[in-house]
Amino acid sequence: MKTLQLIPAVRNIRFLSLLIITVLFSSINLQLKAQPDSGKWQAIFDKHDATGTFVLYSSKADSFFIYNPERANTRFLPASTFKIPNSLIGFETGVISDLDEVFIWNGTDYGYQAWNRDLSLRDAFRLSAVWVYQEIARRVGRESMEYWLQEINYGNMLTGPHIDKFWLEGDIAISPVEQIGILRKLQAGQLPFKTENQKLVKEIMLIKQTDTHHLYAKTGWAARIKNSIGWYVGFAETPDDIWFFALNIDMRKPSDQDARIAVSMEILEKSGIYPETEN
Repeated sequence: MKTLQLIPAVRNIRFLSLLIITVLFSSINLQLKAQPDSGKWQAIFDKHDATGTFVLYSSKADSFFIYNPERANTRFLPASTFKIPNSLIGFETGVISDLDEVFIWNGTDYGYQAWNRDLSLRDAFRLSAVWVYQEIARRVGRESMEYWLQEINYGNMLTGPHIDKFWLEGDIAISPVEQIGILRKLQAGQLPFKTENQKLVKEIMLIKQTDTHHLYAKTGWAARIKNSIGWYVGFAETPDDIWFFALNIDMRKPSDQDARIAVSMEILEKSGIYPETEN
């Protein structure tokens, strides 16, 4: 009798075990299907006639998704993406006081009407006004700049002979993968700067938001060198994850300027990371 009573129990246990395994594998498969497919990103680059790399990192999965890995690990001039560390260093050293500090235009025509006026730091970051950030770098000085670049392990950490243009046409270089390393620490408030300074820089990086999603980003364009390159780097805070990204492309024609953002946003949207409609 005892043996006969145990047989259904054993069968039930086996059935439950199989059911649990099936559910687990189904869950894993669903997670895998939800992951970004970097193999499909080639079509997006082709659509915009762009040549380069895109790196995506999931905090939740602790995983990278990379299109063109070789280029993703190659160092390039940071161009205006350097406004991120330049702002942090400026705040930390006290050469800038707050986001609304106004920099007085000296009357020089910088080639962009939007730059030819007095600008707050907030506006200078949004407009990517080079002259404001050159002034910040001069205020910081070479010794402090080099110290902080080493502290945050920024690329090759080389400033070269010109303190006010080394990120535009100088010696410093950083890879897309390294850019994400800096951004991850900034988002988490883990860079060696005061927490409030990291929050200020994060604030001026915010470019789009919905009730549930926040997108932080900065463009870059190394236009002064022979083989011009462009950047779009940042991170998206979503209800389920924090995603970091870095795009780097060749800038061969005028349309590549828009392609930096277009390629990045299309990848984020098609990967289900950032919605197509923002507030």
